[in-house]
Amino acid sequence: MKKKPSEDSIIEVREDFMLSPAGDSEETLRTAHFLKPIANSIEEPAFEFNPFSSAAESKEWPLKIHSNGWRYPLQDKWVRWVDQLKPKYESMWKQVGIFEAIMTTKCRIKKNQNLLFGVVEKWCCETNTFVFPFGEATITLEDVMVLGGYPILGDPVFAPLEDQEMKEVEKELILARQQLYKSKQAKARTTIWMDVFIDKGNELEHEAFLATWLSIFVFPYKSYVVNSSSFPIAIHLARGNPIALAPAILASIYKDLCLFKKTLVGLSKYPAGGEGFRMDVTLQSPFYLVQIWVWERFKNLQPQPMLIEHGEPLMFKWHKVDDWKVDNVRLALDSAMDDFLWRPYVRYAECGLYYPNDKIWIPYRTDLDEKMLSFVTCMRVSELVGFDSIEQYLPHRVAMQFGMDQDVPSYVPRFNETKSIAWENYCRPISDKKLYFPSRLFEGDVTARYAKWWKESVLDRTNFVKKIVGTKRKVSSKKHRPCAGKSNKSGNDGGSKSRTRKVDDLHADVPNENSVRNCLISDENIDVNGIKEARVKLSETQGENRRYALRSKVSLSNKGSVVQHDLQFHSDNAAHAKAKRPVEDTDDDVLVFLKDKYLKNQEVLTRLAKQQDEILRLMALREKSRAAP
Repeated sequence: MKKKPSEDSIIEVREDFMLSPAGDSEETLRTAHFLKPIANSIEEPAFEFNPFSSAAESKEWPLKIHSNGWRYPLQDKWVRWVDQLKPKYESMWKQVGIFEAIMTTKCRIKKNQNLLFGVVEKWCCETNTFVFPFGEATITLEDVMVLGGYPILGDPVFAPLEDQEMKEVEKELILARQQLYKSKQAKARTTIWMDVFIDKGNELEHEAFLATWLSIFVFPYKSYVVNSSSFPIAIHLARGNPIALAPAILASIYKDLCLFKKTLVGLSKYPAGGEGFRMDVTLQSPFYLVQIWVWERFKNLQPQPMLIEHGEPLMFKWHKVDDWKVDNVRLALDSAMDDFLWRPYVRYAECGLYYPNDKIWIPYRTDLDEKMLSFVTCMRVSELVGFDSIEQYLPHRVAMQFGMDQDVPSYVPRFNETKSIAWENYCRPISDKKLYFPSRLFEGDVTARYAKWWKESVLDRTNFVKKIVGTKRKVSSKKHRPCAGKSNKSGNDGGSKSRTRKVDDLHADVPNENSVRNCLISDENIDVNGIKEARVKLSETQGENRRYALRSKVSLSNKGSVVQHDLQFHSDNAAHAKAKRPVEDTDDDVLVFLKDKYLKNQEVLTRLAKQQDEILRLMALREKSRAAP
């Protein structure tokens, strides 16, 4: 029997033995905070992740990606329309929570197809999460809210028009759209649609503007055509009725990630030109958010961000940035244990409301601040209702993205029989009497049983390089883990062990091309295990090499910038750590040395990556020949 949604609570607090996500710390008994539901034992069935062994990079695949929702070079006409209507409707847009989302339409994100192919390989359609060697992660409602500026609360996207006046407006918009089909173009293209309303004094201009915005940027329709399905939403928004756009947008992204992943899996099974082989895939979500999500969280894949004015939407960090070229995205993702940011937004002042300096408990009230309630909604399991799909949302699998600790996640039953049932699940009442908000400086840990479950039930059943997770990190990016209140097994306060390295130690770890090549091809019998060992060596080398990168950062005295937020965050973090434990040495004294080694190693790693791909290609050919009748 399914448990009623109204009986669910969000957070569980208990003492447990905790250790760092990398497994490089001692087990520590402390009070931990988890997102529910939690599995009763690690014997519960694990999810099925569908890996595949294609070693080709995206540029070698005969697959074309069509993304209707990508931010292509924008027309001056649209930007001018936004600027014209902003003075009149800014307060209304802020009232319904779409002001930032509209402003970000001026931002252009350059597509990195190779990066997208690499990260989609890690997607699991069963859990709607990315499965990396170091744990699960996903795009959450928090990401859609903070990066995209879309509202989490409000009526569903399928809310009907009950007022007669609103229905009359819809009829007029439909009639205007039908007139365009009688033109020479015979399509309701947005460029022609805008000509009908811009500077014409039409009383329906605001509704037409919002319909255009929804059709291009929010729920992208084919070939920049105005979608009549967006008219009811536009009419609601124009009258100040909030619509929960974030869950519908996230549902469309999840759907496209699954479509993309299944296409890649099919691509690895069928030869080019064979039966069942797909040559293209069309994505109809704001898929640029996937790329921005990767940039925000993976430091080793992150290009240099732009400076932004104080108060500007965070997406402008990535406006027209030139991507940092990565030779092998797959290896960069697999070896990113030290480079993954679980909570990237805590360093930005604009997001301070969600991330207090000190942990707090707030009694739940029906009149709770809307922004606080939005963040609480981000942390609980629910159903996401989109236009043409209902997707499951499972934040308890990625609790560390919210500053919580991670335990073994439990299976969650579906409530997706109808859109109404799914929406009732999304906006069900909160049963917690108090709501917990962790300190922005806190980084979650995992339970000892989660570490065991992840290794035995997940890593051992996939084609990941198993030693990536088990290997001790040589230069730990988390040596200042600000976990206030932790205690060791004897009851004394303590933190995770820190590790520092001397220049001589680092020099010993710099790879020699011949030595690494020998690690790759020394096995006389090249088999699957040999390939895994080769990938381990190359992954470790890649991880060290990424930490050698030095990227200059600039700040302006008269501008509030991303860099300034970053420096302030690290300053707060250092002060917090200093109060909890003795001052530790940093790695600043080896930066010059590391820069030189980085430049030397880059060429070596490029050649080694190509060699690895060639070995995997030959392996695939051998297996194929064996399987042939």
